Amino acid sequence: MNISKEFEFSIITVTYNSKEVIREFLKEVKKIKDAEIIIVDNFSKDGTREILKNEKEIKKIFLNKNKGYAKANNIGFKNSKGKILLFLNPDSFPLNFEISKLRKIVENYGIVAPLILKENKEIEDSIREFPSLLGFLLPFLWKKKFDYTKIQEVPQPMFSSIFIKREIFEKLSGFDERFFIYFTDVEFMERAKRKNIKAIFSPEIIFYHERGKSSLKTKFILGRKYLDWGRGASKYFYIYKNLLEKLISIPLIWIYTIARYIYITIL
Repeated sequence: MNISKEFEFSIITVTYNSKEVIREFLKEVKKIKDAEIIIVDNFSKDGTREILKNEKEIKKIFLNKNKGYAKANNIGFKNSKGKILLFLNPDSFPLNFEISKLRKIVENYGIVAPLILKENKEIEDSIREFPSLLGFLLPFLWKKKFDYTKIQEVPQPMFSSIFIKREIFEKLSGFDERFFIYFTDVEFMERAKRKNIKAIFSPEIIFYHERGKSSLKTKFILGRKYLDWGRGASKYFYIYKNLLEKLISIPLIWIYTIARYIYITIL
């Protein structure tokens, strides 16, 4: 690919043992016009790297260890040129969106969340409130019903596919690399909220998400994901919540996390 060319879009994707999905992913994202594709591989061991090495129309960055979602995406950003960034998981790809409409929305808001469909074509619950103590005790407050039929400002969209204006990402100094994977998006939107930067959801922009598909899955890898989730959740509460919420929420987070880990890996 012509690395000196100017692009409107930079598609930034982090792979980690993504052999099962990477070919379909590349096939679909290459259909997006005026976009550079940047793949940052987090030391995959399943053959993902070998597939990527044979690709000539993308920019590839191979890391010498798994540096996590936040750091790998920041590395991808530093190697990008697009005015609009699309952070996209390798198990996701676009189904429908008009570039002209997207361009206008991004210009006005800076962060655009698409409608996300699951493997069975059902709508994924991708918009949430910010986590809180009450949200953990009463989950319906965190995952309350959301109208996925209309364009609207939203608090905390899932980042499996998200458009961010370049200047906004720079203003927020990218992803916080203290977060390895989970709660990276929550923490980013927390900082955006504190700087009065809003995200908007558009049902006219549609993406597909084959959630969590990886070619290397064992019960210990699945269990480790719960531990990563616990680290991310407790770190978020420690940084952003008041003393009372920290004292109550963080122990609850770890009770839940360890219970799930034991259930997945031992029982």
